[in-house]
Amino acid sequence: MASNLSSGANTNVSNLKTLNSAIVGYGDIYNPANAQITPAALQAAYLLGLNAVNAVDSVLPANTNAKNARSKAFESLSKIATRVGNAFKSLIADDSAREHIRSLILLIQRGRVTTTKPKSSDNHISEDPASIKENTSHKSSYDKQLDNFYKLIQFLASFPAYVPNEAELTVAGLTAFYNDLVMNNQTVVDTQTQLDSTRRMREKVLYQPVTGLVHLSNDSKSYIKSVFGANSPEYKQISKLKFGTYKNIM
Repeated sequence: MASNLSSGANTNVSNLKTLNSAIVGYGDIYNPANAQITPAALQAAYLLGLNAVNAVDSVLPANTNAKNARSKAFESLSKIATRVGNAFKSLIADDSAREHIRSLILLIQRGRVTTTKPKSSDNHISEDPASIKENTSHKSSYDKQLDNFYKLIQFLASFPAYVPNEAELTVAGLTAFYNDLVMNNQTVVDTQTQLDSTRRMREKVLYQPVTGLVHLSNDSKSYIKSVFGANSPEYKQISKLKFGTYKNIM
């Protein structure tokens, strides 16, 4: 859905650029009483929209890279947890402790995040329910994995006899791995926060009632229609330029 939102925003900005070019060709005949849709005002709206779209594009890569890095970092967690379980059984004979370790490992493995994304939704451009649902679900899954992994490490630490020869399976090795996962997860949180904030600013610039780029562009189209007429070459030149939600401009 995020790509659809970006495409819709880019289309709106691009269409205003085309509209502004047509307005220049109308000359002095284009003389609206509404100061918000004068050529100068519309050019300013275009530049604000362009900057807002570019701002999102500039922060998006950091979030994408952070998510990819987190996914890669978490890939080995399930296998590490399985190895820990087997190492624990080889060192600790306590059946109840083994069962508790097994239950923690299952919680970690069942909390694995899949890469399947929910279907896109064509709701209003200023909202992205599918994306929000996906981000929330993934965040919750990663957090739960971290929480259960931390519990696993603390439980292992309560057994002095748990001292495997494999460094990555020791309490110290697992703690270092846990800290790395926490860092990767936090980077996603931080970059997502910045991306969400930038997207909200873009939505405000483009879709704010009365003063947003879409509203002003549609007002300008209405003015052109009133001046030249619905069947005029001037109006036909810009009539197919669509300004609105992603769904409405397709």
